[in-house]
Amino acid sequence: MKKNILLFLFAMCVGNVIAQITVTHTTFPEPGDTLRMAVDNNPDIEMETAGENITWDFSSLDGPIFENIILDAIQGLATATYPNATIMTGQFPLPERYYETTSSKYTSLGYSGQDPVGIGLDVVFKNQPALVERLSPLNYNDDNSSTSFVRVPYAWDDLPSALVDSLASGFPITPDSIAIEVETVRDDEVDAWGNIILPVGNFDVLMVRRWDVTETSVKAYFPFLEWVDVTDALSDLSPLLGKDTSLTFRFYNDISKEPIAVVNVDAVDESIKSARYKSIDISTGVIKLYEKKANIYAYPNPAIDKIRFDVVNLPRGTYNLKIYNILGIEVWNQKHQSQNTNDTIQLDVSNFKKGTYLYSLVDDKGKRLMTRRLVILRP
Repeated sequence: MKKNILLFLFAMCVGNVIAQITVTHTTFPEPGDTLRMAVDNNPDIEMETAGENITWDFSSLDGPIFENIILDAIQGLATATYPNATIMTGQFPLPERYYETTSSKYTSLGYSGQDPVGIGLDVVFKNQPALVERLSPLNYNDDNSSTSFVRVPYAWDDLPSALVDSLASGFPITPDSIAIEVETVRDDEVDAWGNIILPVGNFDVLMVRRWDVTETSVKAYFPFLEWVDVTDALSDLSPLLGKDTSLTFRFYNDISKEPIAVVNVDAVDESIKSARYKSIDISTGVIKLYEKKANIYAYPNPAIDKIRFDVVNLPRGTYNLKIYNILGIEVWNQKHQSQNTNDTIQLDVSNFKKGTYLYSLVDDKGKRLMTRRLVILRP
């Protein structure tokens, strides 16, 4: 009897060891990898946030598929700024993001593109030191903290005139220069392991709870005062200034190059806001992030009551999203201020009559960037 009990306990221990996967550097992205992630901005899922041998049922997730290609870092315009970079994503007009991968670390070196404050500057941001995306090997109960600081100064005379006019109203006197500063503190904890069920299949995973606390500020150099923090004076100019705390739950597999899922939750009450998840379905339309042409996609389409428009590769600026009936008569429009190359616009269409419509994105010069068909159904 004792022998049987010992054999049972041994079998249980072996089973646990096998189930608790180890994620290694073989899952770090490499040049030439094609990664596909779908996005559900209104997920109807529940999740355990810590524990062992958990099953997460995310089979109800649904959303458009985004495709990205990992490039060799030497293909970037700002590659000289990141001599240690091994890979990058994005090409102009998208932000170029540079990373270094080794056998023990996958780190974010920085990016080249639109400034993080949204005040209309093109910047080259270099993380000092590099911010850790993932360590190898990764096991249950591992934890890691990393901090990165970025500072980019600009001479006042080098700023665009439109930006000078906007900034000057917040200053009592004209500064000699300004500097954008961003500090990020990241804490990762491998809080759980188990199995995740997606629309494309089941995966053994480790779950990483990630806290990112980002402090974005602007400092100005005034004669006789030296550097002064002017963040509060410019708070009306950009909602991106100040402290921001984000919480994500990231699921990794020991084979997949993509994260199996990334769930974005409210940092206060941990309510689920959105989810990205691995997709292998290429039978439907795939939004290719690496293509440089601006585009807009409606999802779901056909729609019943709610719809969202996913905008990709859109330069900063003011646009109008317009919907027309089949006769070409405008039935709805909304102004959209683009600060990011990829945005989402939500719309309730429950008051629309069923039928076929057209939707267009129009720039501030009245030019239609694209027109697509939209179908609205009624149950």
